[in-house]
Amino acid sequence: MDTKEEEKTSKKSSLINKFVKVVLPLALGIAIIYYLFKDINITELWTVLEDANWGILAFSLIFGLLGNTIRGYRWQLLIRPLGYNPKVSNLNFSIYGGYAVNFVLPRAGEIWRCGVIAKEENIPFSKLFGTMIVDRIFDTITVLCISLFAFLFNMQFFISQLEENEEALNSVLGVLQSPILYISIAVLVIGTYVIFKFFKNNFIVKKITDLVVGMGKDMKAIWKMKTKNRLFLYTIGIWGSYFLYFYTTFYAFEFTEHLGVTAGLIAFALSSISMGVPSNGGLGPWHVAVVASLGLYGVDKLSATAFATGVFTTQSLWVILCGLVGIAALSIRKSKR
Repeated sequence: MDTKEEEKTSKKSSLINKFVKVVLPLALGIAIIYYLFKDINITELWTVLEDANWGILAFSLIFGLLGNTIRGYRWQLLIRPLGYNPKVSNLNFSIYGGYAVNFVLPRAGEIWRCGVIAKEENIPFSKLFGTMIVDRIFDTITVLCISLFAFLFNMQFFISQLEENEEALNSVLGVLQSPILYISIAVLVIGTYVIFKFFKNNFIVKKITDLVVGMGKDMKAIWKMKTKNRLFLYTIGIWGSYFLYFYTTFYAFEFTEHLGVTAGLIAFALSSISMGVPSNGGLGPWHVAVVASLGLYGVDKLSATAFATGVFTTQSLWVILCGLVGIAALSIRKSKR
């Protein structure tokens, strides 16, 4: 009887888990897309897309692949100080495949690539997961720096936009002046301290603590490595490639080709931040971020939506294609062994 109850509970938990991981992100993306397209004339949008230079859109894809390839070299650099030397080709194939997996299960691609390399290169999963977290920390810091630079470089523009839109300015000031914001931050900090101080023997808390301690040791090993300069160069190479991956597409449309690098930097920063929202490959949040950023520079909603649709569709198909090639290559190598 107890076993049956446990099985029922396990199945129920599994269904809830799948719902949260699969259905909710997809539903979020579809809801955002519906909201974005509900007032758009599809025939007019298609006319705008027909006028696009698809050769330039295809050319931009090279930079996306380049950025993901450099990411493989950076990941290898993070793994080596831990005493392992995986093949960079395996790392690259797993990264390509991981991005494709993210279209099916948001955020699962990172776990998938760590699992694949753990088996392929005989490296402990916990070690790889730690380096992946470090990899993401580098990305987060880089995105924050890009966003800060974009804001500072265009500060006068944003100030003028806020002055023209008093409602938006009042909303921003209202959030910053609200005691709820600071109370929430305090509750979060105190709650985290209480959990890890008084419930340190809890299974989940112990797992998280062990992971953080292990990551701390790995971070020290990484920090002591002699190739730190290459780590920063790879990071610049990755995000420089990603920027060109996005900005090159401006020249595929007449209404964006004249906007310049500053507009491209703002749109790139906002679109990069939007990728933090759990959705299938950025479906929905990415579109909204790009449409909003282009709107700041006077691009009408129809044109901006056409741009976001054309670029996202082209680049998503490319990511999925590269991912399938990566997964196939890893499978072939496994079967040969």
